[in-house]
Amino acid sequence: MAESYKSTGTNLVSGNNTIYQMSSGATAAIVNSINFSNVTGSGAGTVTLEVVKTVSGTLVPYSLITNAVIPISTTLQALDAPIVLNYNDYLRATPGLSGYIHAFVSALEIV
Repeated sequence: MAESYKSTGTNLVSGNNTIYQMSSGATAAIVNSINFSNVTGSGAGTVTLEVVKTVSGTLVPYSLITNAVIPISTTLQALDAPIVLNYNDYLRATPGLSGYIHAFVSALEIV
């Protein structure tokens, strides 16, 4: 099995945002870190983080954090331990402040 480290950054806009989806050919991923930063100087923001899995052909979201508060100019580390994503799983985040919350994900993909 081949392994490849990946990272991705996203500026969250209103609604659901896919912040990580495995590369083509990957069969699983170990997500090592997810960080959210509030880049505004004018107010606290919130973020909801979910793993979306396909169960019997239906997309099912599983909440990891819900409406977590991110104070002005700070960062929230969303994981305290790595998580495993299987083929077709992905991470999505919904911000309370559109355009002011940045997400950064680091993962090890298994091909």
